[in-house]
Amino acid sequence: MAPVTHLQIEPTTRCNFTCGFCCGRAMSQSDLDFSTFEQTLVAFPHLTQLELQGEGEPLMHPRFFDMLRLARSRGIAVSFITNGSLLSPDAVRQILDLGVEKISVSMESADPESFRDIRGGKLEKVLSGIERLLSERATRGLSRPVLGLSVTVLKRTRGHLAGILALYRRLGLDGGITLQPLQRMAGYTQTYTDGMLDQLLSDAEADEVWVQLRANREIRRIQAERASNAGFHDDLMSGWSPSQRRCPWLEKGIYVDRDGFATACCMIKDRTQALGQLGVDSNEAILARRAALRTALKAGAIPAPCSGCELARFAVMSKLELFRFALSGAKTRLRSRSLPVHP
Repeated sequence: MAPVTHLQIEPTTRCNFTCGFCCGRAMSQSDLDFSTFEQTLVAFPHLTQLELQGEGEPLMHPRFFDMLRLARSRGIAVSFITNGSLLSPDAVRQILDLGVEKISVSMESADPESFRDIRGGKLEKVLSGIERLLSERATRGLSRPVLGLSVTVLKRTRGHLAGILALYRRLGLDGGITLQPLQRMAGYTQTYTDGMLDQLLSDAEADEVWVQLRANREIRRIQAERASNAGFHDDLMSGWSPSQRRCPWLEKGIYVDRDGFATACCMIKDRTQALGQLGVDSNEAILARRAALRTALKAGAIPAPCSGCELARFAVMSKLELFRFALSGAKTRLRSRSLPVHP
């Protein structure tokens, strides 16, 4: 069985923002017990990369920095995703002291009003925290952590990419940009309001996001500039392309929520589809169930836990569908002589 080298673990479901597309709002508001964190690191002895992120704001966990410290003491590279509002002077100091590899800040728009409407927080505070961290990093003469942006694309924000790219350049970020369509997996959509359901992208619109990620000249330039494999997802997805009919999560990764339930990836939220619970199910049983999902996907069937996943959708596309997708990307690259408005 393939060893788990990439672990994403959920520190908390609590958050100080109110993003309408976050399924954490519908979950019990609780924190990961530190003993569960310790147990998880022991359960997967081959770890090289750790992402501290779930459905809440990780910096709200009271022992967040103890988690960083323990993982780093074992030689594990650590990344995390944050809404960016809690990058206080003390948080920045500890992040730099502990040698975090990468931080990704979530945002859908660089327009303060749209940001507030979508996330329920102030963009100005987020930018202040980012600038504080970059300034202190420069003062210390460090190159880590690299800072990037994690962008979820809604129908209403498809025209906001130019602003995101301009903000990235203005701030002097260096961790790249990830784009992903608004989640369509059931664990998310069942918590959406009717208004948020209207923001879901169609297959064709989602394909535009993927194509633009690979074809937009400015995005390609930004991705080429960032440090190679600078963080968890960079390393996990390294070498992947839609034509490969595989899922990097099922080859290298696993997700563990704040109660110790392990799932095949961070997008699966239904505990009835969990691989098992650490401390209850054996590690062998958890990994065997993970291997069964990998086998099913390789055979061309989307396993039930993976229904609605973009990576699984690509894995079972016909050769003709994949050819058309690749062709649309080539055409977009040829057209991409100036920065487009839409992703």
